[in-house]
Amino acid sequence: MSLVLAFDIERSGGRLDHKTMAIGASVLNADLIEQGNFFVTNYRPGITIFEERCWAEFWSKHPETLQKLEYQGEASEAMQEVMMIEDFQEFRRHWEMVARESKCKLELVSDNNVYDGGFINDLICKHTHDLPIPYTATRPQTYAAFWETHSIQKGVLAMVDPGFTKNWGFSKRLADLFVIPPQTKEHNHLPHHDAYTIAFDYQVIKGIQAGRIPRRL
Repeated sequence: MSLVLAFDIERSGGRLDHKTMAIGASVLNADLIEQGNFFVTNYRPGITIFEERCWAEFWSKHPETLQKLEYQGEASEAMQEVMMIEDFQEFRRHWEMVARESKCKLELVSDNNVYDGGFINDLICKHTHDLPIPYTATRPQTYAAFWETHSIQKGVLAMVDPGFTKNWGFSKRLADLFVIPPQTKEHNHLPHHDAYTIAFDYQVIKGIQAGRIPRRL
């Protein structure tokens, strides 16, 4: 059995002084069935400061999604930031334990290791005593791979469809070429949903490599 744990974040901007407003994660098995998910928020209307370009080009166009990221608890913004990353690490530890007890491989993935991985690692180093990704969350922490679906998909397409040279639309193009089952969640900028699509894309690549997902005739 193979498990994939994907994560995604939503932020108010690209600098460290901007905030991670939400963290989401999803675990899928090789049959493309979600086994568990994780979702925490810390967006504060009127308090969270947005990068001007981030607001103008993205968040101003998705008010309904932003509303779903609003924090509903009683913790301060600073305290919730600590709890967000502690809970995320605990989620990772749980699935590392599940994988170990099931004698299966757990792979950690994102669709942008620099952005999502970088800001997650900033929170890990700032608020915990854990080593950053790509180390496991379980102690004693060991080095493990951290994969990026965007790069892997581009590599696969370079082999099976070298005429496809776009920088986006990899999932759609692969679905044109292979018999890929439909997803049960859409990429809608809620991070636990986006994490599902990331894990799905990675398991699809593994299915193509293993011959479980056939080429369209």
